[in-house]
This record gives sequence, structure tokens and C-alpha cells, in this order.
Amino acid sequence: MPDSSVTLAWVYGDKTTEPIRELFDAISYSSAVVPALWRIEVANSLTVAVRRGRIDAEFRQAALTNLALLDITTDLHADAYTWAATLRPGR
Repeated sequence: MPDSSVTLAWVYGDKTTEPIRELFDAISYSSAVVPALWRIEVANSLTVAVRRGRIDAEFRQAALTNLALLDITTDLHADAYTWAATLRPGR
């Protein structure tokens, strides 16, 4: 399950490592499940990068278009699970 930081490392070629490249190659041939906030985090991070001058709006749009081509499913249950089961050990 790639999170937004892994996704952004793939989007920015200068941050891509071999394991990240392998992961996204596998996803391009298969599918992935991402956390519920993934799309929001990726879009926000790319928008911040435009504001800071790291990328331009065309790059952001191309990245979002490329990511939309992948078979990505949002895990809607992780959020609810976090509020329930993962808090129990902390009590």
C-alpha cells in the first residue's frame, strides 16, 4: 500500500529509488490499495510544489493524469479501523 510520500518520490524523478521504481512498475501491471487520504495528500503536495516553484501546473496535471491511469483502490476501512482496533493496545 503506497502512501503519498512514496507516490511523490515516484513522481519526482530525483527522489525515485530502485525499490520505489519496482513498486510502481508492479502497480502498473497489477493494482494497489491506498489510504483514504491518499488522493488528497498527493494533490495537496503537488499544489504546494507548484506554489513553491518546484514544479509547474502542467507537471502537476501530468502527474495526476498518470496516477489516474493506475488501478488504485482507496481503503475505506482503514480509517474506521484506526479509530477502533488500533487504539485498544494504548488503553
